[in-house]
Amino acid sequence: MDDGAVLGAEPKTAASRPVTTVVSIIIPTLNERENIEPLLSLVTAALPDTEWEVIFVDDDSRDGTAEHVRALARRNPRVRCLQRIGRRGLATACMEGVLASASPYVAVMDADLQHDERLLPKMLEVLDNGAADVVIGSRYVAGGGVGDWNSGPASG
Repeated sequence: MDDGAVLGAEPKTAASRPVTTVVSIIIPTLNERENIEPLLSLVTAALPDTEWEVIFVDDDSRDGTAEHVRALARRNPRVRCLQRIGRRGLATACMEGVLASASPYVAVMDADLQHDERLLPKMLEVLDNGAADVVIGSRYVAGGGVGDWNSGPASG
């Protein structure tokens, strides 16, 4: 079979049909198991009319983060897990997540619930209408802030 036939082949079942996503949300994780479901709920509420996926990039957490994400992914096709063994670091986790995405837009968020997911629709709108090629949320720009963020030392 030639490559064109393979690429044009129809999926055999509805479950195997690929979903075209508008945005892939890359979320690097390290011991964030307890934040996964609250974060998914927040993203779901923020993007009700947008096709999205979330790619958790886990640096081999000891708290079962990757296993928990995989269990959720078996029930929710929007959820994916990349578990990195022997590799660590925020920047490389972000890069691997972006490389695993096929969406036209990519967002990166922390798993610690510090980033405001409610900004995603506005950011996507700016990109979609061509007003910018890149949109960055920052606490250091006009209108930015830290919200309820506690600047003290992390507990845990």
